Amino acid sequence: AVEEGRRIYDNIRKAIQFLLGSNMSEVLSIFFATLLGFTILQPVHLLWINLVTDCFPALALGTEKAEPNIMKRKPRDAKAGIFADGMGFDIAYQGLLVTALVMVSYFIGHFMETGEWTITNSAHGTTMAFVTMSMAEIFHSLNMRSQRGSLFTMGSRNWALLVSSFAALLLTTLVCEVPFIAAAFDFTSVEFNEYIIAIGMGFLVIPIVEI
Repeated sequence: AVEEGRRIYDNIRKAIQFLLGSNMSEVLSIFFATLLGFTILQPVHLLWINLVTDCFPALALGTEKAEPNIMKRKPRDAKAGIFADGMGFDIAYQGLLVTALVMVSYFIGHFMETGEWTITNSAHGTTMAFVTMSMAEIFHSLNMRSQRGSLFTMGSRNWALLVSSFAALLLTTLVCEVPFIAAAFDFTSVEFNEYIIAIGMGFLVIPIVEI
């Protein structure tokens, strides 16, 4: 019963950390872009990210198995808040990390479209920022399987998380590449190398958080 209670509490914390870090990156990206005078993402893009990219991986984190060392931990302080043990700091730096990746992806997209490093609205920049934001959050959900343990030493698989992440990745690709859907979201068609760069920028969240 103690082990199951700890597993449930751990999974609640993982989902909260994932959702707050993801939403923080969205808010900060919009905030910094507004200060600089351009539109990085539109409301419909944020709606898609929250409903598709964030929702299903967060739910899947609730099915995570107990970590191997869960019964070796000391009992937590009954007065400790849910953000204890460095979780608040993790949310802050991970939110800032994804924000930085998204901003860089936007400017790379604008440069590949125009050949100039300028601060202005860019169709390619917005599309690449959307892909990077979506991919970063999908990949980051894998980081959230453990707060301190390495993703590569978990010793188990969360199939619900893998399936939901793959589905979110596939749907995000479709919304960018299928012409009539892309038109509804006001996306422009980007070159294959731009798309790969955007995905690569999102993937960087895994090695950085692992380190």
